[in-house]
Amino acid sequence: HLACISPASQVAAVLEKVAHKEGLKLPEALALRISVACERNLRRAVLTLETCKVHQYPFTEQQPIQLPDWQLFIGAVADDIVKEQSPKQLLQVRGKLYELLSSCIPPEMIMQYLVAALLKRVPVAVRHETLHHAALYENRMQGGQKAIFHLEAFLARFMALYKKHAIASYG
Repeated sequence: HLACISPASQVAAVLEKVAHKEGLKLPEALALRISVACERNLRRAVLTLETCKVHQYPFTEQQPIQLPDWQLFIGAVADDIVKEQSPKQLLQVRGKLYELLSSCIPPEMIMQYLVAALLKRVPVAVRHETLHHAALYENRMQGGQKAIFHLEAFLARFMALYKKHAIASYG
């Protein structure tokens, strides 16, 4: 009878082996947290382990896990969008989207992480419609030529939706 091993624990086990070969002591709990934070992507997990070592060694079970710069950048873009919904803001965000695309971040990943970041920052009442429009624009992006148009159109739609909700809620 075989024990059932989750993919997250498999990635964590590989991280522990890598750490051992490098002469590092990696707490099992930290290895598992890295695995989950990297969505069980082994390559990202190893890079994140390296980043964690640079930030703090010896490791502790509760030390913070540093996200890749592009994910932090997307979080900042989401903050900007929630802070202000205007044509000027959309233009600034468009430049940031171009930066992400020119850094070879796939548009599908930009959309996925941007939607997740926005959902964390908006009221529950806005989430359903946000997901609806995200799915719509991501589907259009799959068939279209220029991803930037679809990303920007989604954000314009989100800004209108969020502003409408804010006005209705707060007057």
